[in-house]
Amino acid sequence: MIRVVPDINIIISAIFWRGNPYKVISKGISGEIKLITSPEILEEAINKLRTKFKFPEEEIQNFVDLVFTYYEIVEPTSKYNIVRDEKDNKILECAVDAKVDFILTGDEDLKVLKEFKGVRILSPGDFLKN
Repeated sequence: MIRVVPDINIIISAIFWRGNPYKVISKGISGEIKLITSPEILEEAINKLRTKFKFPEEEIQNFVDLVFTYYEIVEPTSKYNIVRDEKDNKILECAVDAKVDFILTGDEDLKVLKEFKGVRILSPGDFLKN
Protein backbone atom coordinates (compact mmCIF):
# COMPACT_ATOMS: atom_id res chain seq x y z
CA MET A 1 0.00 0.00 0.00
CA ILE A 2 1.20 3.53 -0.77
CA ARG A 3 2.30 5.33 2.38
CA VAL A 4 2.14 9.13 2.58
CA VAL A 5 2.91 11.90 5.05
CA PRO A 6 0.67 14.89 4.40
CA ASP A 7 2.20 18.06 5.81
CA ILE A 8 0.33 20.26 8.28
CA ASN A 9 -1.12 22.59 5.65
CA ILE A 10 -2.51 19.63 3.67
CA ILE A 11 -4.12 18.22 6.82
CA ILE A 12 -5.67 21.60 7.73
CA SER A 13 -6.74 22.38 4.14
CA ALA A 14 -8.60 19.06 4.02
CA ILE A 15 -10.69 20.18 6.99
CA PHE A 16 -11.84 23.46 5.44
CA TRP A 17 -11.93 22.89 1.66
CA ARG A 18 -12.93 20.09 -0.69
CA GLY A 19 -9.94 20.35 -3.04
CA ASN A 20 -6.99 18.03 -3.65
CA PRO A 21 -5.87 17.87 0.01
CA TYR A 22 -9.37 16.69 0.94
CA LYS A 23 -9.26 14.08 -1.85
CA VAL A 24 -5.93 12.75 -0.56
CA ILE A 25 -7.11 12.50 3.05
CA SER A 26 -10.33 10.85 1.83
CA LYS A 27 -8.23 8.19 0.07
CA GLY A 28 -6.58 7.48 3.43
CA ILE A 29 -9.90 7.27 5.24
CA SER A 30 -11.26 4.88 2.59
CA GLY A 31 -8.14 2.69 2.88
CA GLU A 32 -6.76 3.33 -0.62
CA ILE A 33 -3.54 4.78 0.83
CA LYS A 34 -1.95 4.78 4.30
CA LEU A 35 -1.76 8.17 6.04
CA ILE A 36 1.22 8.62 8.36
CA THR A 37 1.90 11.35 10.90
CA SER A 38 3.94 11.94 14.04
CA PRO A 39 3.03 13.34 17.46
CA GLU A 40 4.96 16.51 16.61
CA ILE A 41 3.05 17.04 13.33
CA LEU A 42 -0.25 16.35 15.09
CA GLU A 43 0.62 18.78 17.88
CA GLU A 44 1.37 21.58 15.38
CA ALA A 45 -1.89 20.91 13.52
CA ILE A 46 -3.84 21.06 16.80
CA ASN A 47 -2.11 24.31 17.79
CA LYS A 48 -2.97 25.88 14.41
CA LEU A 49 -6.60 24.80 14.68
CA ARG A 50 -6.79 26.20 18.21
CA THR A 51 -4.94 29.50 17.77
CA LYS A 52 -5.17 30.51 14.10
CA PHE A 53 -8.61 29.10 13.31
CA LYS A 54 -10.17 29.34 16.81
CA PHE A 55 -11.53 25.80 16.46
CA PRO A 56 -13.79 24.77 19.37
CA GLU A 57 -12.23 22.16 21.68
CA GLU A 58 -14.95 19.65 20.81
CA GLU A 59 -14.05 19.92 17.09
CA ILE A 60 -10.35 19.59 17.92
CA GLN A 61 -11.14 16.38 19.81
CA ASN A 62 -13.12 15.10 16.81
CA PHE A 63 -10.08 15.84 14.61
CA VAL A 64 -7.74 14.01 17.02
CA ASP A 65 -10.11 11.03 17.11
CA LEU A 66 -10.11 10.94 13.30
CA VAL A 67 -6.30 11.00 13.21
CA PHE A 68 -6.02 8.18 15.75
CA THR A 69 -8.54 6.15 13.76
CA TYR A 70 -7.16 6.59 10.24
CA TYR A 71 -3.47 7.51 10.55
CA GLU A 72 -0.48 5.47 11.54
CA ILE A 73 1.38 7.52 14.14
CA VAL A 74 5.15 7.18 14.05
CA GLU A 75 7.62 8.49 16.61
CA PRO A 76 10.66 9.54 14.52
CA THR A 77 14.16 9.17 15.91
CA SER A 78 16.00 10.76 12.98
CA LYS A 79 16.89 14.45 13.10
CA TYR A 80 17.55 16.56 10.01
CA ASN A 81 18.35 20.19 9.40
CA ILE A 82 17.62 20.41 5.68
CA VAL A 83 14.70 22.78 5.19
CA ARG A 84 15.00 26.58 5.49
CA ASP A 85 12.00 26.67 7.84
CA GLU A 86 13.33 24.43 10.63
CA LYS A 87 9.88 23.31 11.79
CA ASP A 88 9.37 21.60 8.42
CA ASN A 89 12.21 19.18 9.17
CA LYS A 90 9.74 17.14 11.27
CA ILE A 91 7.93 16.23 8.03
CA LEU A 92 11.16 14.77 6.60
CA GLU A 93 11.95 12.98 9.86
CA CYS A 94 8.53 11.35 9.99
CA ALA A 95 8.61 10.36 6.32
CA VAL A 96 12.07 8.78 6.43
CA ASP A 97 11.56 6.90 9.69
CA ALA A 98 8.11 5.64 8.60
CA LYS A 99 9.55 4.53 5.24
CA VAL A 100 6.82 6.31 3.28
CA ASP A 101 6.58 6.65 -0.48
CA PHE A 102 5.52 10.31 -0.61
CA ILE A 103 5.42 13.56 1.29
CA LEU A 104 2.43 15.61 0.17
CA THR A 105 2.89 19.35 0.50
CA GLY A 106 2.25 22.73 -1.03
CA ASP A 107 5.29 24.17 0.77
CA GLU A 108 7.86 25.34 -1.77
CA ASP A 109 10.72 24.77 0.71
CA LEU A 110 9.85 21.08 0.75
CA LYS A 111 8.73 20.74 -2.89
CA VAL A 112 12.03 22.14 -4.18
CA LEU A 113 13.76 19.05 -2.75
CA LYS A 114 11.65 16.80 -5.08
CA GLU A 115 12.98 13.76 -3.21
CA PHE A 116 14.67 13.11 0.11
CA LYS A 117 16.27 9.78 1.06
CA GLY A 118 14.05 7.89 -1.36
CA VAL A 119 10.83 9.73 -0.46
CA ARG A 120 9.23 11.64 -3.34
CA ILE A 121 7.84 15.08 -2.49
CA LEU A 122 4.74 16.11 -4.45
CA SER A 123 1.79 18.44 -4.31
CA PRO A 124 -1.54 16.71 -3.66
CA GLY A 125 -2.56 17.49 -7.25
CA ASP A 126 0.53 15.84 -8.74
CA PHE A 127 0.07 12.86 -6.42
CA LEU A 128 -3.54 12.39 -7.52
CA LYS A 129 -2.51 12.48 -11.20
CA ASN A 130 -0.28 9.39 -10.69
